[in-house]
Amino acid sequence: MNKLFMLVGLPASGKTTCGKRLAEVEDALIVSSDEIRKELLGNVNRTAEKEEDADMLFCIVAKEISADAPEECIKAQCVIARTNLKAAEEMGTELPGSMTTSELQELWGDYFSEAEGKIKEAIQETDGETLQYRNHYIYAAYHAVSAGNTRNMEELYPDSDMPYLSGVACYEDAQAPDYLSVLYLDQEITIEEKDSAGYVTKAQMNGKSYTGEELRGELGLKSANFNVTELEPGKIRIVTKGHGHGFGLSQYTAQKMAEKGEDYRKILQYFFPGTELENVE
Repeated sequence: MNKLFMLVGLPASGKTTCGKRLAEVEDALIVSSDEIRKELLGNVNRTAEKEEDADMLFCIVAKEISADAPEECIKAQCVIARTNLKAAEEMGTELPGSMTTSELQELWGDYFSEAEGKIKEAIQETDGETLQYRNHYIYAAYHAVSAGNTRNMEELYPDSDMPYLSGVACYEDAQAPDYLSVLYLDQEITIEEKDSAGYVTKAQMNGKSYTGEELRGELGLKSANFNVTELEPGKIRIVTKGHGHGFGLSQYTAQKMAEKGEDYRKILQYFFPGTELENVE
């Protein structure tokens, strides 16, 4: 019995990747509306496709970084966002989070047109650029503020094959407004292990085991880089450094580098050593 599979979705939602995988499993023939249009009309819709990609990228970048950030810092974030978007499309996984235009209009108010123009200009000036390692899109991790050094992925996952997430110094992050945060709790927490950047990897709370990131989520901490001081039995103080998971690019240090005149290429090379900037259609 013949089967017909119809895949419908937004542009860049992973339909092509999903269709190819389905075709392999079902030994099926792919009939793509995009390919039919190209066969009949040539590549006349390429401009429209690029505009759709740019609109999607704008909504992602606008969620990830402030439009008030330095221009080169926004460009670096555009490359990161495009890399993660392309990787998700290729693997058929969830796309990076984004905001709608109406949400951004509400957020920015009268500043919307200026902010939109600034981010879209950065998207245009990095048009098609992605970060790759050994001809594959990298995991372009980023966070707001490190605890002074970014983390080494291979310490946590030795088989990850992500040498470009090796950990770099970000000493100026200690000057960030939200570098330190303090929380008082009626809990019993014991830190068991930390990585070389000071982030907790194993801990106990009230007799239950957690990873650092799990405990961070449970307690609503800004990062997993924290120290616990017992004030009295059952009462503790938690001092947290940084904001975010600590892997990849620190946006605060990237901002400081941009303010000192470094361009986005040098910023990306600093945080992702050994990667290449490659242009994709």
